[in-house]
Amino acid sequence: MVGNKKSKYAMHPRNILRVPPDYTKLAIKHKDFRQVCELELTGKVSINFRNEKTLRELTKMLLQEYFELNVDFAPGSLVPTLALRLNYILWLEDMLEPLNLDNVRGIDIGCGSSCIYSLLGAKKNGWNMLALESKQQNIACARQNVKRNNLEDRIEVYAQPDKSSIFKSYFESEKLEKEFHFCLCNPPFFDSNSPNPFGGNTRNPQRRPAPNNVRTGSAEELTCEGGEVQFVQRIIEESRLNQQRVLIFTSMLGVKANVPKILDYLKERQINNVTTTEFHQGHTTRWAVAWSYQKAALSPGTECN
Repeated sequence: MVGNKKSKYAMHPRNILRVPPDYTKLAIKHKDFRQVCELELTGKVSINFRNEKTLRELTKMLLQEYFELNVDFAPGSLVPTLALRLNYILWLEDMLEPLNLDNVRGIDIGCGSSCIYSLLGAKKNGWNMLALESKQQNIACARQNVKRNNLEDRIEVYAQPDKSSIFKSYFESEKLEKEFHFCLCNPPFFDSNSPNPFGGNTRNPQRRPAPNNVRTGSAEELTCEGGEVQFVQRIIEESRLNQQRVLIFTSMLGVKANVPKILDYLKERQINNVTTTEFHQGHTTRWAVAWSYQKAALSPGTECN
């Protein structure tokens, strides 16, 4: 959650977690979080980021402390890193701000059990969110999180009947011709066709330290056929069929080498209104790409590398 000096200051300038939280004070204030903390000889509280239960309580506490969101996670599901999700939300804010939009509507592709992007968008910015999810356990938990925070009027959790579909199932079932201003996605990272999908190392150990956090999430959340490249390619293909339904299409990527692959794929399909960015938090870097079929949607000032 908190990294070295270089990475910390590369966070989005409005990210509230640019300033490291005082975990000692927060442990005193939040009982459940206090129970998973470790007390050092100096009296300061430390966090074991390699413990899944600790990560769950940490994320729950930070959402409560900074956004007054009461969130839970389905057993074995992905525990989102708040600093990273905030970077993504803030980047979207930057792209939408010059458009002077009223009543912003967004799509969260694969909201997971936490529904964190939709909750943050609705609570922080008053956005109206469509949260798409295919896993039944996650759908039930996401709907509970929405209800628990009294955001039913802002967030719809839609049960995807077809896992291979991105927008198609919803748009075909929706009688009204709704239009959305953006979509966001944290796609499955690994390739399920790989003999050892979780065994590959995408990092350069000489240049980037090993991640501090333990990996969380079910195989369904972390893997798909072809990994994140093919998943984002599916979004691109469906975006071509829904050019007027969504203003700005975006997705995050976990591997830097995959960014040019996606940019080439967009170029091959003559989609030229494209921008990219990087998200920094702790030892972790993620990348994101945005594209639009409307010329005015992406301006040169929307990049925040």
